[in-house]
Amino acid sequence: MAGRAGAGQALPVRDSRRRAPALRLTGAATLLLVLGGLGAFVYAATTRQPATGSGDIAIAITERSCDPAVLTIPAGKASFLVSNRGERVLEWEILDGVMVLEERENIAPGQSRRLTTQLRPGRYDITCGLPSAPHGRLIVEAAADAPAQRLTLMDLVGPAAEYRAMLSERAAALAQAIEIATTASDEAGRAEALAQARSLLRRMEPAAAGDPALAERFATLAALLAPPAAPERLRAAAHALGDALDQRTVLPGQMLAGAVTLLSAPQDSAAGPDDITAAAEIARLLLPLAERVAPDLAGRVRTDLAAAAREAEPGGRATLAGDLEAMRKALALPGTEPKS
Repeated sequence: MAGRAGAGQALPVRDSRRRAPALRLTGAATLLLVLGGLGAFVYAATTRQPATGSGDIAIAITERSCDPAVLTIPAGKASFLVSNRGERVLEWEILDGVMVLEERENIAPGQSRRLTTQLRPGRYDITCGLPSAPHGRLIVEAAADAPAQRLTLMDLVGPAAEYRAMLSERAAALAQAIEIATTASDEAGRAEALAQARSLLRRMEPAAAGDPALAERFATLAALLAPPAAPERLRAAAHALGDALDQRTVLPGQMLAGAVTLLSAPQDSAAGPDDITAAAEIARLLLPLAERVAPDLAGRVRTDLAAAAREAEPGGRATLAGDLEAMRKALALPGTEPKS
């Protein structure tokens, strides 16, 4: 048939080699466009910097430092311009205890990032480079005519979580000390481990405030430690106490009530070092909250803590105990403090 090749006639074959140069040119052009676009993106990302505003608070960070390391600013809206002067990608955080309030991540070397936020009065930590670096301090002050702040339940979550983590670590250390005390081959080793166990137990005791069942577990283990009972009974009591602590959330009012109890020793005795340490740990944990609602009281407690570390007065540090009781009332949620 006309126009059709015969059965034995070969069809014409296009030489693909003639198209190869065109294909190569097209592919090369596409690659150049992609690389050019990528280069423009990288250039823009690495050269575009936020303009410094008149109200910006400049922070320079390296792997191990902040400059400045201590900042004092008024409460309210704040804008921080964080510049990375180190050689690694870094982040900057504002911490309230263990909680991250604000952060800027992935700040490349030589670059700056802005962070704008609202801050309430208090004392906060700021990260300075790598997680292992010492923290800086951010002090946020209320205006002289500002109304007193009122706490909410959410404000108590951070300190309660931090105290719970502290108790968990102490309970684990207590169990380890008891294990050493019951298995050490030398008398000196056993005595040292027992002393450590008693100290740890005493420093956890404020957690039992207002909880008779938990207080009984503390009393039981304390009795078993002096003089030491059979190893099986000691291990069982320590395990039971640890389980009970894991199930308990201790709020600031309970922490402070327990601290006051430890400090309120009989008039003919003095609060021991472990009592002072336990009360001081709780006070320092809650001072950021106190700064927000009662700055003057927070200042007195700081003075009390410095004096308590030096003095050994009978009566269990009455001044510190009184101010911690005042702090307990100041941190009480509205409607929860009984009327006197």
